[in-house]
Amino acid sequence: MTESTSNHWLKDVARHAGLDLDIARRPDIAAIRKAWPLVAEACRMSDDQFTQRVAGHFRIGVADSSTYDPQAVKLIPEAVARRYGILPLSSTDTTVVIATSDPTNRSAHKEIVAHSARQPVFMMASPSTVVPSLERAYAPSRAPKNALQTLVAKVAESDFQVVTNQGKGLFTSFELEDPAVVKLADVILQQAVRYRATEIHIEPGAQQGRARYRIDGVLQHVVDLPTTAHSRLVARLRHLAFEQPGHNPDDGFQVKVGAELEKTAHLLTTPTPDGELVSIRLMDPNDVPSLESLGFDGPEGAKIEQVLNRGEGLVLVTGPARSGTTSFIYASLSALNHKSVISLEGRPEIVVPGVTQLRYDPMTGISFAETLQQLLDRSPDVIHAGEIRDLPTARIALRTAVTGRKVLATVHTPDAVSGIRRLVDMGLAAGRLGESLHAVVSLRLVRRLCEDCARPFNPQRDSKSREAKLAAVLGIQPVKRAVGCKTCAGTGYLNQIPIPEVLTISPAMREVLNKNPNDIELLRAAQADGMRTFAEVGLERVAKGETTVEEIERVLGIVPPRDATAESVGPVLVVDDEESDRTLAMAVLKEMGFQVAEAPDGTIASEMLESGDEAYSLVVLDLFMPGPDGKEILRGIRQSLSTQALPVIVITASSNPRDELELLEAGADDFLKKPIDPERLEARVRAVLRRAGVRLSRSGVSP
Repeated sequence: MTESTSNHWLKDVARHAGLDLDIARRPDIAAIRKAWPLVAEACRMSDDQFTQRVAGHFRIGVADSSTYDPQAVKLIPEAVARRYGILPLSSTDTTVVIATSDPTNRSAHKEIVAHSARQPVFMMASPSTVVPSLERAYAPSRAPKNALQTLVAKVAESDFQVVTNQGKGLFTSFELEDPAVVKLADVILQQAVRYRATEIHIEPGAQQGRARYRIDGVLQHVVDLPTTAHSRLVARLRHLAFEQPGHNPDDGFQVKVGAELEKTAHLLTTPTPDGELVSIRLMDPNDVPSLESLGFDGPEGAKIEQVLNRGEGLVLVTGPARSGTTSFIYASLSALNHKSVISLEGRPEIVVPGVTQLRYDPMTGISFAETLQQLLDRSPDVIHAGEIRDLPTARIALRTAVTGRKVLATVHTPDAVSGIRRLVDMGLAAGRLGESLHAVVSLRLVRRLCEDCARPFNPQRDSKSREAKLAAVLGIQPVKRAVGCKTCAGTGYLNQIPIPEVLTISPAMREVLNKNPNDIELLRAAQADGMRTFAEVGLERVAKGETTVEEIERVLGIVPPRDATAESVGPVLVVDDEESDRTLAMAVLKEMGFQVAEAPDGTIASEMLESGDEAYSLVVLDLFMPGPDGKEILRGIRQSLSTQALPVIVITASSNPRDELELLEAGADDFLKKPIDPERLEARVRAVLRRAGVRLSRSGVSP
């Protein structure tokens, strides 16, 4: 089975089987469905055998179309799925697994990225298995319109635009009280509170917008909004947030559901070419969390308790947006409220009894660092310094911690080690950090299994599920599996639990910091000192039956490694204008078992990559070449949808350390200096492929 630059692959397969079929170079899904069984029969294979053969040719897996995640299905509109004959099976924050009968369809690739904001991972499926699964997956979307959809239609059809001396389309107070608009806004706000949503997103679009809730950290589609309905709903929400008489917009507005449920809503608007994007954050300012209620237990919970009980030192809290850092800070302040505690915040979100919470106002002309310095005159036992964004704030936080006070502060980094690196990058010496930094607590949140519907994991019954496949690769045994019920709105999950990394600065770690280690050295030292990584803590949660491997992968992005030989993972492209270096690199790779292609300059390399004729598994790239140099080629690889994830090792004779930093920031996976050391090149190739999810075997045995 071979590919051709002039024919579609299915036509080439048919021709080799002695079958002359009229298949366009870019056939639609109807043509593929018609030709597929004919070609399989000509090849004397069953449908399953032919699917396996085609999957092997493209070096992708075979999809189990009978199992799919409803949340993944929501990422791709039904019209797009039917147009290309694709079915979303599962998703993470960055990828979506797609069952397809034609993985070469670039139009499908672009539409998937556009609608899901994720990179597709294609798996092969025959049309006969995709079609019935598509019917089942999208059947709920064709159900009769619910009350909210009917209400949206009324708002869209209602004509209450007026012409004023300022132009057409402005809303007056009378129009903002239109019953349909008022009810739509009330229903969206109240439903969000009932469903435990923490955020509401009202998003514009060229043809139509949509409303989505963030529930347990995941955005859930609520309803589509025609352009007119979107603009009128946004106007009403802005009126509630900003235009009420005697109301301070910074205080938010109240959303009540009955006598018991009440949340404060804070609204943020952002103009876009298609209209205003509205984000609403919902919270209960009087619901103060505790470390116990948030779910901090086990060894990490004990470490955190010890860290907070210590009377002095800086505790750095790290994590990306919506990772639970804010709730953790408030829970920690609550645990310390028996002391004198001052918290400097951009906007206090929760009122913590016993804690002096001050709002930082940039309009005073005093910087955040200067305001923080002034608070030290009050001699608090504990101070929350907010987010450390600059060197002055970092220095004050460290000096305060050295003087015998407890300091809590945050930075946005992906893990605990990166938190230390961020402070060093701001200009603090690593050795000085060891004097006052007590611990780094890095956080992630995963969804907890719904107790009402989660069922025991059965290795035989669930063997084909994605949960089983991930668990098998990672070598663990799940306890329970997500199902979905009315309580959890069909997601299989209810509420969230933290996955913490706790890096404590022991005397041994201080010695390591004094040597100004790189991130890898620091991570190894932290693990040797007892720190468990996110993956270790997360998989322990799975073993306890609290969550699933799929959920851990969604949040942490764990790439399940697969065992493969050098020959099976695909060819390697070596790009170097120096023939001797190119020949040596090719010899090393061929000795490892790879098929190797070569390009003597950047122009030829660009043409080979852009043609799409070969699915390269790795590029070994020289930095300085005539024509497009290594930086330009690397930039093109990372900008193309078809090669964004392609591993790249850059090789150069340059001794400038800036080149290494710039290339790694531009997307290079590794950097190797000339002259080429064969053993070092082989080690880098294995390491880069391992990070890409491939365990390269040695003589057929996994290392």
